Amino acid sequence: MKTLRPLFVLPFLLQCSQMIWKEASLSPQVVPTDDRQTAVIVEVKYEEKDSWNPLNGTTDKRRYHSEIQVLKKETNELRLASRWEIPSWTLTDSVYYHSGKSILYVLHGKDDEYGTLKRRLSIFLPDQTSFSYPATPDDLVIFQISPSPSGDRLALVTAVSNENWEFSEFELRILDPKSQSVEVHPLSFWTALPLYGIRWSNDSKRLYIRTPDRVLLWEGKGNLAEARAYPDCFSPSTNFGSLAYRDSFIESQNPWKVKLGERKPEAKIVQSLDAIRVCD
Repeated sequence: MKTLRPLFVLPFLLQCSQMIWKEASLSPQVVPTDDRQTAVIVEVKYEEKDSWNPLNGTTDKRRYHSEIQVLKKETNELRLASRWEIPSWTLTDSVYYHSGKSILYVLHGKDDEYGTLKRRLSIFLPDQTSFSYPATPDDLVIFQISPSPSGDRLALVTAVSNENWEFSEFELRILDPKSQSVEVHPLSFWTALPLYGIRWSNDSKRLYIRTPDRVLLWEGKGNLAEARAYPDCFSPSTNFGSLAYRDSFIESQNPWKVKLGERKPEAKIVQSLDAIRVCD
């Protein structure tokens, strides 16, 4: 005699299948470099499943990792030049590749809490072992990174956090990736508001640090000084990377077809805080 299954079994089995972890990924994103013949593709991958709690409003995700590929144009085709696997998530505005120096800077997550400030910097060099920064302390928070246009210096804005995510000891750090030496300058405060920002000059000789009441200047050595003239816009913070170009996108894969937009113009130099504008 044939056994009939209750009608509720099929929906139950369908729901259970949606509770199984499956591989997924975000859409690949393009990151322009210092050279229009070279582009970086960033693809964030993870495992996901439907949440048991429908109030979550999203799927559960775990085991983030990121694939970063450097593509170089050869005879009108983009070919893979380098590839790295990053063991966590990353955001495209925190990935910088300098083609001239063959250096990759990546600010990426420490765990599966996507998009938080729990991040670590990894640096990949062509002729040295890659390394992460900071090695210690683990409570050091990196708010922002910005490589110099020449690619051989990296500016970081950092702070120390406690268990309640309260910040103190704000600092500007200038990292030399070759020697791994770090120059540290204290800052009074930092936050994500537009009144705070950093920007390199195109010749990499000056770094401007904007605060609400003044702009500080770093010129390669010594203490920070108050700047008398400074950019009228602090985004992008350097002249390559995803924020430095307009409307860059991927048209197709296999083979890759990438559309790079125009580079955003260099900021004008002004002498009044009132002349600093909100960047496009």
